[in-house]
Amino acid sequence: MTALVAAAALAGCGGEAGDLMSIEYEGGPTGIHHTIVVTGDGRGSCDRGPLKELPSDRVIDAREVEREAADLARRATAYPPLPDARRYTLRTKAGVVSWSEGTRGLPPVLPKAQLLDLQLQRLLCRA
Repeated sequence: MTALVAAAALAGCGGEAGDLMSIEYEGGPTGIHHTIVVTGDGRGSCDRGPLKELPSDRVIDAREVEREAADLARRATAYPPLPDARRYTLRTKAGVVSWSEGTRGLPPVLPKAQLLDLQLQRLLCRA
């Protein structure tokens, strides 16, 4: 019986950490479309490519964005897209938020997410 309990406990270990958040961006002057993913164990990927370890300050930033955007995500907040502006979609376990670069009156967490996205692009999307 104890062997069965131990086997069941081990079966739950060693799985993937799961996604903490993703930021998808598209449009703007370049028309580029990328999805940045940050996992719960501090790794990240660009366009679901190979996972790479992230610096601790970027992981902390990602956790802050996830936490601060939780209420917006639960309400599925969507700000109207601006023409010719880069569009962002933040996905967390709480839900989804979408907005455009340059939208006036955004909650501070969304420009913070844009900055994080730019920092993660530099780390993850370049060879």
